[in-house]
Amino acid sequence: MRSLRMATVTSLPNAPAAPSVVDKVRALVPELRAAQAESDRLARPPAHIVEKLREAGAYKLTVPAQYGGLEANMKTWMDTVVEIGRGDAGVAWAVTLVTSCNWAFSSYFPKHIVDEVFADPNATLAGIFTGRAVKIKPVKGGIHVEKGTWFFNSGVYEATWDLLGVPMFDADGNEIGPGIALVPMSDVKLLNDWNTSGIRGSGSTNVAMEDVFIPNERIIPLVPIADGTYPRTHMGAAPRVAFMPLMASILSYPLIGASQHMVEYFLETLPKRDIKLTPYTNAAEAPVTHLQIGEATAKIEAARLLIEDGVREMDDWSYRAEYMPIELRAKIRRDTAFAERLMWEGVDQLGTVSGGSFSWLSNIGNRLWQDVKVGTLHPLISAPSNYEMYGRMIAGVEPPLMLI
Repeated sequence: MRSLRMATVTSLPNAPAAPSVVDKVRALVPELRAAQAESDRLARPPAHIVEKLREAGAYKLTVPAQYGGLEANMKTWMDTVVEIGRGDAGVAWAVTLVTSCNWAFSSYFPKHIVDEVFADPNATLAGIFTGRAVKIKPVKGGIHVEKGTWFFNSGVYEATWDLLGVPMFDADGNEIGPGIALVPMSDVKLLNDWNTSGIRGSGSTNVAMEDVFIPNERIIPLVPIADGTYPRTHMGAAPRVAFMPLMASILSYPLIGASQHMVEYFLETLPKRDIKLTPYTNAAEAPVTHLQIGEATAKIEAARLLIEDGVREMDDWSYRAEYMPIELRAKIRRDTAFAERLMWEGVDQLGTVSGGSFSWLSNIGNRLWQDVKVGTLHPLISAPSNYEMYGRMIAGVEPPLMLI
């Protein structure tokens, strides 16, 4: 491989490097910011933004190379979504969830099913792995969904297929655990009810199904996927990135971008900001402002370093035959939750010293503040739950059965 790479460089010594997907989405940041009002109004990514992201390769990040995808590593995935998050955290949330579903689908579903879906070069997947009020029964060759609702189906407006959590059954009709079902979007009803204070551009509407048959070959079991015992599809039998740490980590990427944007916006507007009822005429001159900037930026930068450390671990373990140890998986989950808390605290500090104008809904800082807060509410990165899970392991207490 080294000699081939050297030969290529020698033959084209002055050839400029092709722009990476990270470079391409970074160039879209001004357009993403300009379209924020539209993404808020639509409660989903605007069509022209989706098209730009498709052209940049954002939706192909985790699609296997054999299907025309980039098959990117975790670091490239992270850097790409962070840049999109600097433009619009909601749109970045949709992208990171779609790419995670593309990854899960191509990694674990039967190859002939993956071949069928990715025969469409524009195929994308969204998903939500837990349902609400789901009424399903086993039938010959599969399951019958009488009715069901799945909450917060992020990125579903860009999807051609959906991955939805369903129960699995044994040959006698007994429920044996959670599964993930592949469903064409024609079988899914979008409820168009995503109406939140933050991450609006994610289009995380609730969805429903009624009277739908799903064949068994389009359902895979969630627990063995999480614990690393389920065979992979396009990578062969050796596991690559651990499932649950990946699913937690990718939720932090849009918030890193939003937090960085908050710092940029705060410093950009600081020279114009006064500070009332103090000896100072300008907020930029006040020591209290300097202290807040120092602490807030330290928290945000420390959060990124924690996330990057987990990303490095996942990339490193992706080259090993053995699955990532459960303690390390739990640590990455713990660190992700703590990093999200640090980001929120940093963004909140900057909001606190932004003055009364921060309360206006039109204030960009207010919007970023809402985005980061809403993004930290996802149960997968709930700080208390992740702290407890890791703490029990370190203390030598068997954790309750859960997906780690």
